[in-house]
Order: sequence, then C-alpha cells, then structure tokens
Amino acid sequence: MRTCLICRARSATNLCEACADELDTPPAFVPEQILSGALRPLDAALLDRWGRLHRLEAQTAIGRVPVARGVSIMHGVVSRQHATITRSADGAWAITDRGSSNGTRKHDHPVGPSEPLAAGDRLTFGAIGLYFVIDDGRLVDATPDEIASVTVRPESGRPALGLVEQGDPDDDTFSGMPTVELTFLEAPSGGGGYLDVRNRRVQLTDTQFELLVMMARRMCDEAAIASIVRGFVPTGQLIADLPWDTHAPSENHLKQLVRRVRKALELAGIGNLIESRRGFGYRLRVIPASTP
Repeated sequence: MRTCLICRARSATNLCEACADELDTPPAFVPEQILSGALRPLDAALLDRWGRLHRLEAQTAIGRVPVARGVSIMHGVVSRQHATITRSADGAWAITDRGSSNGTRKHDHPVGPSEPLAAGDRLTFGAIGLYFVIDDGRLVDATPDEIASVTVRPESGRPALGLVEQGDPDDDTFSGMPTVELTFLEAPSGGGGYLDVRNRRVQLTDTQFELLVMMARRMCDEAAIASIVRGFVPTGQLIADLPWDTHAPSENHLKQLVRRVRKALELAGIGNLIESRRGFGYRLRVIPASTP
C-alpha cells in the first residue's frame, strides 16, 4: 500500500482516487498519450492521474509534439509548444505559458509569464491536469499493474460509446466533441425516466434524470461558446435546482449522485457521459443532436 503524494492518505497508487478526481481529464484519454524523457532529472516531477512520475530537468518543455526530452501530451487541447517549467539557481521552480491556445492554469487560475510552483500544485494544460511534486528521494514510479487498475475505473475517462474527439491533429485548438442523438423519456408513472443512446437504454431516478437533462440543455444552449468550456453547469446551480430527496443537499451529495449515474451508464454499455472540471462544474462529454 502506497501513500498519496498529494494528500498523504493511504492509497493503492501514488495518487488516491479523490485527488485523481480533481484533475481534468478529457474523454478517451489514455496513459500512452503522455510521454516524457529527462536526460538530467532533478528533484521534481509531474504526477499524472495514473500515478506515473514525469521527471523534470532544469528546463522542461511541455507540448503536444513527441520529443526526446520534455513532457509530451498528445491531445488536441495541448499546443505544440504549450508551457515550460524551469528551476532557477536557488532551487525555486516556476512555470510559464508559451502563448498556448487553450491556456495553462494553476489551481484554476491562468498562468502568466512566470508563476512559482510549490509541491502539490495542480496544473492544467488546456484540459489535462497533472500535479507538481517534489522528489525527496523516496518517490517510486507506478507499476504497470497499478496503472491498469486506475484505467478501468469509471471515472478514469473511458470514452462514451467508444467515440473520440474529432479534429485535425495538427490544430492547436480544442478538437471538439462528438454529436450524439440522446432521447430522454419520462417514466409514465412519474419519478425518473429513461435515456436512450444508440439502442442502449438506462433507467434513472428522478434526480439522475434531471441531472442529465440539465447538462444536455446547457450544452445545446451554449452552441456559440468555445467547445473547451461549453456546456458546464456550475456545482452550485445543480445543488440548488435538482430535485433532491434531502432537505440540505451538499457538494458531497452531488458527487455521490454523479458517481451513481456514471456507474449506471457504464453498466448499460453507454460509457462515461459526464465530465467534471474543478471551478467549472459538470457537463456532458458529447453534444446532443437536439435539445431535450
């Protein structure tokens, strides 16, 4: 049993499930899309959601193009030359955005010309999150078995319906999401309903049903907004507007609800339709073909 490198709780990998869920992860994203190489690694690394360590040099470039040295994140949300992490002569670490199309954030705040880094900082490159960690000499990389155990979790970003984002792999901008026909059917007797997606049906409780309907409507209403931020429903709005069966719903109730819906979708063979992003809320991972 390991210890989570972020919260120090006991964990099966270098990153516990709770801390992994804080990282932005687009649909259909897999460990093989992050590659790294360091000829002269120093005392820091980037930690991905699978618990893998990507060692850093005195100057480490981060971008979409595979390179022999640096960190390559092969996804349309990441620019060719996205950001740089550097270590100064006094041992301080900092990150700089290199004019990327979708931006670099530290704890949901945009990174400017030079932003200092501290152990445990959550970094987001476009829509892909990693943690910055300091190597105290005891860091051990994740084993293949540990990586495999994370990728099968419903929250790990498995693709919805086997679909992937479409777009020109040479573009620097977010490549968009697939458009899918979603059919929402209210139960004749009231209380919940059904979601039909490509000949797959899942039965949902009233609160689960309304959660998906709210996100589908928001995605349709924001057709003119950039795909990377389109369709998010803030956590506060979901807590306030959903038909809860408790008098005092909280963020914890919402997280449990999302986990139950994800599980139901997985069991129905639909896949993980829900994306969460800290500071934005929740949204669908597909664009409905029509407004519900």
